[in-house]
Amino acid sequence: MSNRTLVCDLKNLLLEKGWEQKKLSELTGIREATISEMVRNKNKMFPRQVLEKIINVLEIDDIAKLIRIEYITSAKESTEPKKEDR
Repeated sequence: MSNRTLVCDLKNLLLEKGWEQKKLSELTGIREATISEMVRNKNKMFPRQVLEKIINVLEIDDIAKLIRIEYITSAKESTEPKKEDR
């Protein structure tokens, strides 16, 4: 069974724009610490107001450019042979 997790691609978006986290903070009014957590994928939540400020300032038309689903397979699954392979 695969687990899914949300991944924030804010780091790549900032690199594309040539912006630092501080600039996004100044333009959105979002705390630098919050932006840093998003860039490092350490945040536990994606508050709607934060996402809306970011997509408006970065002019994003597709939320998938900011947040995507990543599939994670467990180490047990990837190393254990499948039943049909035995």
